[in-house]
Amino acid sequence: MKNINVTAASQQVAGNRAEEREEKTNLRVIKIKPVGNAKMFRTLAKAIAAGATTLIVTTRVDVAGCGYVWFGIRKGYTELDGKLLLNAQIWNYLLAFLMGKELPEVTEFEPDREICCQSEWLAEVAAEVEKLTPITSEEYNESEEGIGYLAKKYHFSNGKVVMPAEAMEDITDLLN
Repeated sequence: MKNINVTAASQQVAGNRAEEREEKTNLRVIKIKPVGNAKMFRTLAKAIAAGATTLIVTTRVDVAGCGYVWFGIRKGYTELDGKLLLNAQIWNYLLAFLMGKELPEVTEFEPDREICCQSEWLAEVAAEVEKLTPITSEEYNESEEGIGYLAKKYHFSNGKVVMPAEAMEDITDLLN
């Protein structure tokens, strides 16, 4: 039974990737001008209330040690992109939407300033989302400079969480 579930999950990820490639060619992306965190959250919540169906969040930590996400919220072939600083309420709201659950109320918009170590916090986020979804994929991207990056994606019913890409070592460096 477990093999069937793994196969079905793999097929779903492959299907999602094909849809993503098609959407990227037709996608109209609107970058939201940076504004206060409360206004940015209200814009995201308004898009969700208006019927947005897919949320893509990429976790990051800023220079002040505050966790945030780059988000893309999609409705049809339009995506709103922006930056949202995190606190527990906002993070729980994002996860609830991703999982298709009832959305909790958010009353606090100030970011948590307790995040101090980027690698530790990102590892905690990865552990948390791994508990919530068994469906993952990895995508290798190469920059114009020839540096390769591997991004891990955690797929949910209403979107995905993308962990920051890690630089991949050149295989020839390992041989020296």
